[in-house]
Amino acid sequence: MRGAGYARYSTDKQTENSIETQLNKIRVYCQEHGIELVATYTDDAQSGTNTDRAGFLALMDAARRHEFDAVLIYDISRGSRDVGDWFHFRKSMMLLGIQVISVTQKLGDITNGSDFLVELITVGMGQHEVLQTRQKSIDGVATKAKEGVFLGGLPPLGYDVVGGAYAINPQEADMVRTIFSMYASGQSYDAILAGLHGASGKRGRPLGKNSLHSVLRNERYVGVYTWNKRHMKLFRKWAGGKPNPNCIRIEDAIPPIIDRKTWEEVQERMDDRKRNAANKAKREYLLSGLIECEECGAAYVGHTTKNSRGYEYRSYCCGNKYRTHTCHVKNINADEIESFVVQNLKAYLLEVDFSEVAQSIADQVNGSSKDLKAERAELAGVEAKIHNGMKAVLSGMDIPELHAEIDKLRVRKSELEDIIGRREASVRRVDPKSIEALFRDSVDNFNPENMRSIIRQHVTKIYAHADGSYSVNVGVHINGGWQ
Repeated sequence: MRGAGYARYSTDKQTENSIETQLNKIRVYCQEHGIELVATYTDDAQSGTNTDRAGFLALMDAARRHEFDAVLIYDISRGSRDVGDWFHFRKSMMLLGIQVISVTQKLGDITNGSDFLVELITVGMGQHEVLQTRQKSIDGVATKAKEGVFLGGLPPLGYDVVGGAYAINPQEADMVRTIFSMYASGQSYDAILAGLHGASGKRGRPLGKNSLHSVLRNERYVGVYTWNKRHMKLFRKWAGGKPNPNCIRIEDAIPPIIDRKTWEEVQERMDDRKRNAANKAKREYLLSGLIECEECGAAYVGHTTKNSRGYEYRSYCCGNKYRTHTCHVKNINADEIESFVVQNLKAYLLEVDFSEVAQSIADQVNGSSKDLKAERAELAGVEAKIHNGMKAVLSGMDIPELHAEIDKLRVRKSELEDIIGRREASVRRVDPKSIEALFRDSVDNFNPENMRSIIRQHVTKIYAHADGSYSVNVGVHINGGWQ
């Protein structure tokens, strides 16, 4: 029997030494029961309350490839401390024909009522312990929050943390005041960013429009301390971001940077903009996601502006230029480029000889071969190194660096197998009649209602140049790629 060992330690009571202890127990069990330990997977400082762990996910991928016949763990809690996750794992392994073995506990047949109940109680006790620990931790942090203590993370722009308390950073505070005063006076995000002259935020990245929104909505700037304002995560999983009724909010707990009058003017204007945005009909940009900036590589985004007379102007703008002003290419008139693409695509479809082009594409696809010699050669070399490494381990050469190198080789082996598998799967014969049918279907349905899908069927990429010009690549999307 081929076995794979899995070990994990969390951040509460264990250290990295726990990993080696678990793996040693697993190795001894394998030797005593005639199991060949062909792989080990580990997760350092990872909670057992979810399965979003690199080592565990790699184990699952290898199981689906049937690289082993059994999974060995120290005990159930190392696998999971969540009842739902644990039995999902057990069921997945059962369907794959892979046995799950605990070297310290007896695991039975989960389709047997008695065995299932025993296992349910065991993993349930583990989850109960986690829930109790979590609640104690939350209560402890909440007690500190009620004192207005800084609880970790990165302080907002304008503040530093000194002795566990918020302190104003004079240089950054001036930036915050500039942002608020300019916005309160009616100026746009673009004007504010220009006025900041490329200033950077706490993480050293240039401030962008999203950054400005976060600053303008942050109550800390008027001295309000908040903790646990929204339900962001539960057991490290996204929880929806809904308002938390148990939020702690303390007035005048932080030295303010903005006066209350400016704050209220800003909030009123932002609320008005939010209502106006909600009332606007959503505009369609036919080429969204297809235009790429030649200067910086960012995707272009649709953008609408309105002049003093109320006339709206639609354009495509480089994403980096729009968000952070770090790119300076010209915008593209949306009406002009969309008309250009539609008219030229229509002319192309009406003029092209469907039969001839379809046959040419089919010949190209069907005649192509995937050269995988280099990948296959590397895979063979990696497998040989893994085999030799495992022989050394089984012979008693228990060196941590050797285990780490074997784990790296297994990751590379998995990558190579995926590359080879994907390329081999992509080599499928194409019927020229199916390609011809795609062309004819585009012509028959060439109308505004279907324009977006037709464009995506035939326009591969649009490259936007710095001077405002652009190049359009046309083809046909078939067999999972472009021709």
